[in-house]
Amino acid sequence: MKETGRYPIVSDHAVLRFMQRRHGVDIEAIRAEIRAAVETGVRYGASGVIADGVKFVLREETVVTVKNAERSTRSGRHG
Repeated sequence: MKETGRYPIVSDHAVLRFMQRRHGVDIEAIRAEIRAAVETGVRYGASGVIADGVKFVLREETVVTVKNAERSTRSGRHG
């Protein structure tokens, strides 16, 4: 077989499933922890919640990403 010169790309979904299935990471427990951390912020329409050293970025009621709280607050950028 001839080499293609291509290299593998691993999606975030694949990494998540690998962590769950190979390493026993309880994804639903993590989801519940995040949900509890942002619940009040979502109810009051916040665009982000800082808890436990991280910033949960919200779009309406959806947590779209998690950033290091120190870095996101020092950068002067909002969102």
